[in-house]
Amino acid sequence: MKKVELLFPELCNIYGESYNIEYLKRCSKDIDVIYTNHKEVPAFVSGGADMVYLGCASERKQEQIIEILKPYRSKIVELINEGVVFLATGNAVEIFGNYIRDGERIIEGLKVFDFYSVRYMKAERHNSQFIGKYDDLTILGHRSQFSFSYGDFEEAFIDIEKGIGMNSETKREGVRRKNFFGTYSLGPFLILNPLFTKKILRLIGLDDTLCFEKEIVEAYQYRLEELSRTI
Repeated sequence: MKKVELLFPELCNIYGESYNIEYLKRCSKDIDVIYTNHKEVPAFVSGGADMVYLGCASERKQEQIIEILKPYRSKIVELINEGVVFLATGNAVEIFGNYIRDGERIIEGLKVFDFYSVRYMKAERHNSQFIGKYDDLTILGHRSQFSFSYGDFEEAFIDIEKGIGMNSETKREGVRRKNFFGTYSLGPFLILNPLFTKKILRLIGLDDTLCFEKEIVEAYQYRLEELSRTI
């Protein structure tokens, strides 16, 4: 059995992010999901996870999660270097940067990746979609946020073809190191990107057959065609 840890679902499920892992579970009977709440020590600390997922939270909960994970920062870096699969979506990606600026406040991040984020809470929420490339895969994403991130993003996850990256001045989106993948994209990212999901299954050592594969790939192709016309 492969252990997939869903971190803090009671805090990080604003856009239905938990269904990323529920879908993975439906794809393979060999996945055992570990549901870790914010008062528990994460399973990855003792090496008990083949994959770790963290989804989007409110700004206040995001700060709480940073404080929870700070004691485990060195372990996270160690696991990334060992090739353990991590996926962070929405503003969870900001947690792994150097800091988040909110007005006069500076919230220190985990400093796993060399970038910083800025909250623009008095501005209108930014909503957009994107199409990009990761290796030979086309990735689709949706974002709805008050913050943007800045840096050189040499360790970017996605090269944007249509839409914006981590901010409006870059076409680099997300962060990636070995098998750590972070993106601003919200919601059921794995369901919306079935070909990437097949890669995730292979990375954790499982057969890459998807649940409802024909239907979900057809839906992905339809959405790709639609976004190609409208973005």
